[in-house]
Amino acid sequence: MDKLLLPFETAIAWLIAEIYEYVPNVGIAIILVTLMVMLLIFPLTHKQTKSTLGMQALQPKMKELQVKYKDDRQKLSEETMALYKENGVNPLGGCLPTLVQMPFLFSIFRVVREPAKFADTGSRLFKDLCSPVKTADLCRANAAELTKAGYSPGKAEELASKLPISKTFLGLDLQTSLKNYTNPTTWVIIAYVVLIILLAATSYISMSRQQKINPNTPSQMKFLKYIFPIGISVSGVILPAGPNLYILTSSTWRAFQQELL
Repeated sequence: MDKLLLPFETAIAWLIAEIYEYVPNVGIAIILVTLMVMLLIFPLTHKQTKSTLGMQALQPKMKELQVKYKDDRQKLSEETMALYKENGVNPLGGCLPTLVQMPFLFSIFRVVREPAKFADTGSRLFKDLCSPVKTADLCRANAAELTKAGYSPGKAEELASKLPISKTFLGLDLQTSLKNYTNPTTWVIIAYVVLIILLAATSYISMSRQQKINPNTPSQMKFLKYIFPIGISVSGVILPAGPNLYILTSSTWRAFQQELL
């Protein structure tokens, strides 16, 4: 998996570092790169969404066919394929776009979670995160490893406790989760709470929009628009703010994309 994602991670890390050269704010860099990636894979996600909505719209007719040909599987299969062809729907149309975009999404999540691991050691971003050490391994090393690398025990302890250097965005420590934050101020708590509320809201809006577009959504599936926001809120507490900022940006993009349909 690591070898497969490495080219994508390298490209995304380079983009973040390049943006940081001109706009030295990791939060803004994460937002801009996320938008770039979402724009790049837009044709795929658009096709996937249209295919999914098309399949959902055909559900009532498919149920009619299942009842009509319940004792003739071959006829049911033929009529179902004819229904797909008549309405220009490919039942596998959403699979390939999903598979193609997954490396991009996994890669950007991993880079945003640990930018010091992937940033070029000569970039301004790496230097701001890891100075005075010169390698990504030492930037994430413990005191014993830093001592082996030649630092005095005292200096090694100091570097291990502060590296990689935390970067903030609107009060959010991008490398720390709310769960692991030590002695947060009132402003920090407010910033994280607002982020979590926005994550839940975009998830709810997106799920509600999907169900509005497809009024034939099974009743047992409608509760998902309440379950998903709860799940995303939990991740908002557990995950560092950087990945959550990526999730919020991509979720907002998808909500707007649904409106275009």
